[in-house]
Amino acid sequence: MRKARRTAEMQAPDPGASMPYPQYGYPQPLGPQDPAMYGGIPPPGIYNPGPPPGGFYPPQQGMSFMGMPVGGDQNAFSMPTQLLQNPAVANMAMQYGQSLMGQGKEVLDRELNKYVATSRIKYYFSVDTAYVAKKLALLLFPFTQKDWSVKYNPEEPVQPRYELNAPDLYIPAMAFVTYVLVGGVSLGLQERFSPEGLGIQASTALVWAFLEVVLIWLTLYIMNIQTKLTIFDILSFSSYKYVGMIVAIVVSFAVPSAYHFALAYVSAATMFFLIRSLKVQILPESSNNPYAGNSSFSGEGSKRRTYLLLFMGVLQPLLMWWLTRRLVRS
Repeated sequence: MRKARRTAEMQAPDPGASMPYPQYGYPQPLGPQDPAMYGGIPPPGIYNPGPPPGGFYPPQQGMSFMGMPVGGDQNAFSMPTQLLQNPAVANMAMQYGQSLMGQGKEVLDRELNKYVATSRIKYYFSVDTAYVAKKLALLLFPFTQKDWSVKYNPEEPVQPRYELNAPDLYIPAMAFVTYVLVGGVSLGLQERFSPEGLGIQASTALVWAFLEVVLIWLTLYIMNIQTKLTIFDILSFSSYKYVGMIVAIVVSFAVPSAYHFALAYVSAATMFFLIRSLKVQILPESSNNPYAGNSSFSGEGSKRRTYLLLFMGVLQPLLMWWLTRRLVRS
């Protein structure tokens, strides 16, 4: 009897098996739990016997994530380097880069030619050693020159290397740099040199050169003076004064008291050179070539041109004194 009762109790279902957990309200799981609940690792127990004898799990082999290799394949990272080391690929990349550079240069030249003609700029730097030597002598001793006319090709003036009276920008550019360097040496001899002072000297000279060109150009426009002079021509003629400024500063190295005499001479030479060079291009009675202005002006037009020519000539000595007065030895 007792044995039969025990057998019936063992076969009867457990009432607690269908009852939910009091803290969660869910029934007790009847079967083994899903390993996915633990991130792919079976739960502790009989389903998870523990790590292998080596102490760690073997590396997982699978598909890559966002192109990154899985499983420690280091050769995949060296594929770009191996690709660039291929001669065919390297030559193709070099040709493509050269093609891009050529296209960029063409675009840049095309944009620059909209505002400034490259061939026109090259004209002002078409010089040689003989021209530079003769032009420097003409700038310092212009009183001996008799012919100030400019020879012409069918469409434009002859290049400076073939025409001494033609304007250029090579001598003004080199003279400006030399003026800054000589000014720095002069300040160093006076123990007043500083990099900041040298920068101020260069920037001041640039500002005055810009203002001078703008002032002359506006004067031509306001006074309604028709001439073939371009901005580069005005910049060239107005910048020849740096040659005389260098001479005045160098003379002050040896004899400080001789600065004013040297400045007076180079100022007179620069003014004479500028007036005689521009006379054939500004004054109507001297404009017998296509590079000059219209020769039909007379009366008031001739007076305006004469005043402009004198203004440009007198402006040179004033700027020469202003830009050298702080550099010479007292």
